[in-house]
Amino acid sequence: MQLLQRSGLARDFALFVLWLLIWLCGLIVEYTAHASVWFPSAGLTFAAMLVLGLRAVPALMAGCVLITFFSVQQYQLPLDFQQSLQAGLLFGLAHILPYGAGAWLLRVLAKHGSRHFPKLVLQFLLIAAGSALAASVLVITQLVLCQMLPAAEASATWLPFWIGDLAGVVVIAPLLFALLTRLKPSALLRLTDVAGLQQLRWSRGVSAKILLNITLVMLVMLLAKLTHSENSAFAIFFLLIPHMWLACTESALVNVIGVAISSILIVLWVHLFGLMEFVMVYQFAITVIAANTLFGLALPALIEDNIRLRQVAFTDSLTQTATREWLEQQAGLEILRHQHTGLSLSLVLFDVDHFKQINDEYGHQVGDQALATVCQIARQYLRPTDLLARYGGDEFVLLLPDTSADAAGIIAGRILAQLRLVRVADLTNITASFGVSQYLAGEDYSTLFAHADKALYQAKQQGRDQVQLYADALALSTA
Repeated sequence: MQLLQRSGLARDFALFVLWLLIWLCGLIVEYTAHASVWFPSAGLTFAAMLVLGLRAVPALMAGCVLITFFSVQQYQLPLDFQQSLQAGLLFGLAHILPYGAGAWLLRVLAKHGSRHFPKLVLQFLLIAAGSALAASVLVITQLVLCQMLPAAEASATWLPFWIGDLAGVVVIAPLLFALLTRLKPSALLRLTDVAGLQQLRWSRGVSAKILLNITLVMLVMLLAKLTHSENSAFAIFFLLIPHMWLACTESALVNVIGVAISSILIVLWVHLFGLMEFVMVYQFAITVIAANTLFGLALPALIEDNIRLRQVAFTDSLTQTATREWLEQQAGLEILRHQHTGLSLSLVLFDVDHFKQINDEYGHQVGDQALATVCQIARQYLRPTDLLARYGGDEFVLLLPDTSADAAGIIAGRILAQLRLVRVADLTNITASFGVSQYLAGEDYSTLFAHADKALYQAKQQGRDQVQLYADALALSTA
């Protein structure tokens, strides 16, 4: 028990010291009373509440109270010890409550909803914006009530206050969240696994990209210093390009480190070059670059999901062949291609002979195995450009571009010959009937399919277990 208490006290003290150090980073670039280019402590508060929950409150509250005493001395405010303590406690509540509520909401959404990374990115950004706005309003109200800020200055302070807090959360929270979950592996919420924040793949290429970002920040900030115009200040948004490149090529942890480095440099150069009159431009730039990077990290997941959904929508689950809808779409495209190139296009329609009898005698499970086996054999004789689709039940279609009816008949014959050699469960053999048609100028897909269907009908009429071409079937029907 004593060991646990000691570890808890050590954790609280480490969090307290870390919060103060990060707060000092914001204090260095303060451009007016109670307003900084950014407020990175907000990011640590959000991350700590997300990982540690209420256990983070004592350390965070201690930090808030201490910096309040420091602010009273720095700005020479007429507050005694008791008033300063009261102001510190109110500031702690105004600061911690919104970020604690935001962290709790993100935990709930991730636990009871989808841990889908793109959705989490959007949820995080919206919650961060709402939490930062609430914290800004509450803290400014606390400052006014405690006579630490004139009421007349509140209306001009809230927007830069909000964007500064938001920049701190969006930039710093993901990085510190990854750090805290590494130090506390038993954290309830392991979003780092979902976001890929545990994978640090550093290489020369990564170093070169980070160095490029650093160089670009320096050049853009130097341009703003030399010209001292608002137009040149907006050049900072060019950083979106290399950061998007980084987002599309490197791991999530590398990206949050890169964003943190760029943001810190922007903040420092604003301070060192005396660009405080453009501070809102740089505050928005930091926030937009960080949000853009997070959305960039979500792109691979979105692409993968789209591919998966496409496969589900256009793939038959039993046979892993194309669906009827996908067949019809591809057939339409192949007909258009034929009209431009004049190359042959054939369609083969086939089904398993006496399939209902197989289901009745051997069961549907054996019937399903038979269908899957038929498709596996058919694939062996197809090219990458060919398409095998399940039309319905035991009926399948082969769409064969650049293939004449005679060549399609040969392919069907090879499939049929191989089927005769295969056994599935207690079935002695599997046979199928094939109808083949070739596209002719002026026809549409419906006509092409109808011709193959007529050929299939003739194959069945002739005793099944055979291949019938539409031209031959037409001759037989008119004989």
